[in-house]
Amino acid sequence: MSESQVLTSEQKAQYLANNGAMCPFCQSDNIEGDTLQSDGDVWQNVRCLDCGGEWQDIYTLTAIDQPDLRD
Repeated sequence: MSESQVLTSEQKAQYLANNGAMCPFCQSDNIEGDTLQSDGDVWQNVRCLDCGGEWQDIYTLTAIDQPDLRD
């Protein structure tokens, strides 16, 4: 993959629709992520082992739960 390759809006939307399970560049499921990083925001560097694409997953807090009190 070229260093100058930029994800399109469509590629980003498809990646999110697939719950981050496939490379947004080549659609391979042969991807791996580094340890989660945080500086107030939380992100993870991810790479495709097939095409060499690299990107960051960015996480947001969406809920809070108390596992021992679930119905």
